[in-house]
This record gives sequence, C-alpha cells and structure tokens, in this order.
Amino acid sequence: MALTTIRRIYAHAGLQSFVEASGGLFVVGFLVKQGLSPSFALASFALVLLSRFALRAAVLPLAHRYGLRSVLLLGVVIRAASYIMLPFVSGLGPMLMAYILVTGLGSVLYWTGYHAYVSAAGDNAAMGRQVSIQQATTATVGIVAPVIGGVLLSWVGPLAGFAIIAVFQMLAGTPLLGAPNPTINPESRADPDIVRFGRRIYFAEGLQSGCANVVWNLALFVTLGQSFENFGGALALAGVGAAAGSLLIGRLIDGGRAAHSLTLAYGLGAIVIGIKALAWATPLPALVATALGALVAPMLATAMLSPLYAMAQRSQCTLRFNMATEGGWDLGCSTAALVAATILHLGFGYTVPILLALAAIGAIWWGLAQWYRQATAA
Repeated sequence: MALTTIRRIYAHAGLQSFVEASGGLFVVGFLVKQGLSPSFALASFALVLLSRFALRAAVLPLAHRYGLRSVLLLGVVIRAASYIMLPFVSGLGPMLMAYILVTGLGSVLYWTGYHAYVSAAGDNAAMGRQVSIQQATTATVGIVAPVIGGVLLSWVGPLAGFAIIAVFQMLAGTPLLGAPNPTINPESRADPDIVRFGRRIYFAEGLQSGCANVVWNLALFVTLGQSFENFGGALALAGVGAAAGSLLIGRLIDGGRAAHSLTLAYGLGAIVIGIKALAWATPLPALVATALGALVAPMLATAMLSPLYAMAQRSQCTLRFNMATEGGWDLGCSTAALVAATILHLGFGYTVPILLALAAIGAIWWGLAQWYRQATAA
C-alpha cells in the first residue's frame, strides 16, 4: 500500500490513543466508583476479554465480504456506543452484562481489524520505525489526554464526559475513510507453525499487560484516593518521557540490532515490574513507578509488535494470523485479571498479581529471541 496509507494510520493512531488515554484507562476505576469492588471490577474486565474471544469468529465473514478497513471502522462505531452505555452501569446487573457484550464485540472488531490492517499496510524493512512512530504518537497524546479525561469525569460528570469521549472515538475513524480497503481471499490460510508461535507470544503479552498495566492502574487509582483528576494527572506526568523510548527501540530494530532491543526493553520492563510491586501502596513511590512504566511501555510494545507484524505478513494471511494470535492475548490478559481478582477477594494486596508479570516478561523475551535467531539463520 502507498505511504499515504501509513500516514492515515498514524493520524488514526493519534486520535485512537486519545480515546484510550482519556476514556479506556478510566473504565476499571469507574466501575469501582460505581459500586463494584476492585475484585469484581477486574472480573468484569476479564469477561469483556472472554466475550472478545468468543465473538472473534464473527470477524472473518465480515472481512471477506466488506474488507479489513470496514471491519475496523465498524469496531470504532460499536466502541463509541459502549462509552455511551458505561455511565448507566451501576453495580452488578443487566446493564453491566450488556456493556460487557457490546464492548467485547466492538473491541474484537476494532483490534483484530486494526492489527491485520497495519500488518498488511506496513513495510517489513521499516516495520520497527513505523511501529515506533505509532507508539511515539500514542505516548505524546498520553501526556495530555489523561488530564482531559480526569477533568471531564470529575467536572462535567460521567454522562457528558463519556459522551464526549464517544465523539472522539467516532472522529478516530475519519482518517481511514479514504484509505484502501484490503479484502481477504476466502481460500487463504495462515501458516500454522507461525500462528502457533505468535499465539504463544500474544498469550504471554496478555498476561504481562494484565498484571503490569490493568492491575497496576487499578492499584494506582485506589492508592490515589479513587480520584479521576489525580489518576489522570499521574498518567499524564508518566507520558512525558515515553516518546523517546519508543523511537530509540524502533531504530535499534530496523538497524539490525533486534537482540539489543529485546534485552534493553524487557530487561528494563522486568526492573519496572519489581519496582511497581514494591511501590503500589504509597502515592509518591507509585507515581515514580508509573513514570518509569510509561517510559518502558512503548519500548516493550515496539519490540513486540514489530516482529509480530512481520510474522503476520510471513504467515500469508494477516487476518487469520491476528484472529488466532489475539485470542491468545485475550486468554492471557483475562487470566491475569481473574487471578488478581481472586487474590484481592481473599484479602491480599496487589504485590503478587503484579509480580506475575515477571514470568510473562521472560517468556516473551525468550520467544522473540528465538524468532530473530531463526530469521537470521534463514
């Protein structure tokens, strides 16, 4: 695809990252504010992921008939509807279940379509740079968006606040309206060996993200007094140094230093997880740990997504590859959320759930190192 398509993806990524940082990051905390215990809020999040896993088969016939871009944009619209539904959730009940199903459907259409679309549009020789630019865009937006999200939810209230976020979710689709719409050959099949390899990586990444991000953000929200403004300010402060880290790791990958990028990103990631496990209960150390985590997060994402997009291209069918492998992410992240929910329900703190991310970090590093060794040998 033309370079203009990549630029459209960059613009979309900027708007979408605003939605995630001003709205998506607040969802679990909002459920706690609405009366759910932290353990039930995490369990609800896990159910969203499991509904995605169950609904993923719906992506394939839609992509066959309407194309990848159409699937992605349909996901955008349904996700916007889920934000409008969220303020009406008040504890356990039918509205919570409806929200879980709608969010799961919108999320699976959007993310499966997005990763398959980027895999198809990307240039394999410059994949590290292209992914790092997307991550740098996300990090830059993440400096401002959490503050806006916190102010909206605190000052204008959840109803108007999430409605505004829904409008931005719709706007996020506009850069892609004139972009190519790749179709999927119904007869195409993804290489099963590459799919199995990618699924294992994605499962470990889901486990890592669930422990080090979802559980951590809930711990931070609770530690900061369940204040949307304080939480948003903490996330905004954390975003200041993240862009530089993502650009550095992308240059290392495209410069043929992929092994160095893995060691740097996942070594720092393991250190930050240890710090988070010790710091979550006290506000100032928790803020420092959040800043360190934000610096490392785009480095981890770039180090992982670059080879995964390359795997998707090599698999011969980017959609089927992403459908199979993202199911692994859903299972990994939902496992982390359910384990953490159980531990919290039993009366323990957040330390053990956060430390579980260390096992996932090691598994991702080992798997990606194997991939690069195989690619070099080939």
